[in-house]
Amino acid sequence: MSQKARKRKTKKVLYKDKNWYTISAPKSFNFKEIADVIGVENNVLGRVIETLLYDFTNSYSDISLKLSFKVINVNEGPKKCETVFVGHSYTNDYIRSLIGRGSSKIQIILNLKTLDNYIFRVTMICTTIKRARNTQQILIRKIMREILEEFAGSLNHEKFIVGMVYGEFQNQIQRVAKTIYPLSSSVIIKSKLISIPEGGVDKEYVPKEEDFEIVEVPIKRSRKSEIRRTERINVKKLQRKTRRSPPTETRKAVSTEESKSEKTE
Repeated sequence: MSQKARKRKTKKVLYKDKNWYTISAPKSFNFKEIADVIGVENNVLGRVIETLLYDFTNSYSDISLKLSFKVINVNEGPKKCETVFVGHSYTNDYIRSLIGRGSSKIQIILNLKTLDNYIFRVTMICTTIKRARNTQQILIRKIMREILEEFAGSLNHEKFIVGMVYGEFQNQIQRVAKTIYPLSSSVIIKSKLISIPEGGVDKEYVPKEEDFEIVEVPIKRSRKSEIRRTERINVKKLQRKTRRSPPTETRKAVSTEESKSEKTE
């Protein structure tokens, strides 16, 4: 069938036939209303809605994190739509700001299966203050993998989402990985829901302040991967140098001016 014939058969939906639907987040986000959309029931079903974590926390530090929800059920009576969390991602400018000059970017992509058989694809990066050795990067990547797999295998998807979005997993990874090399950031930059088990629904609401168990990872360090004692003690000084150190051109200009002043004296 040609495209013209298809266009003739498709019936246009008039504005008066459309309705406004209120879209609410799933139970793991306390059923918060996130958007109002207009359309017909068939068009609204399956639509993906993006919103910011800032809308849930009212904290400007969360304004660069986007949450995605997919409409899975439409109630025609109250004109309300039920959704499921399908992933999150940070903005590109925020990700670029994490990676400084002379630092190492350690990235890992994993498919993680939760205790209730939800499968998420998670992308995480750790950035170091200065360039790390290959052996150090391998150990940090191993820490990232083991801690994420430990959390995924012991938590339901509601609590796993909360720990992933609100930064609990990143903090625990940074706590262990900084013993290998000083880190400037540790962030799960992206997640995607790949598979939902049959009859999978949100059973509980997990608040942001929910406590998580501390995961300990046994690490066998080689001599090359061990952090130097000076670096371990002066982590704050390294951060100050990377942030406040003037460019080389200004250093040369200051040194030449000082030498000229000494000659005149």
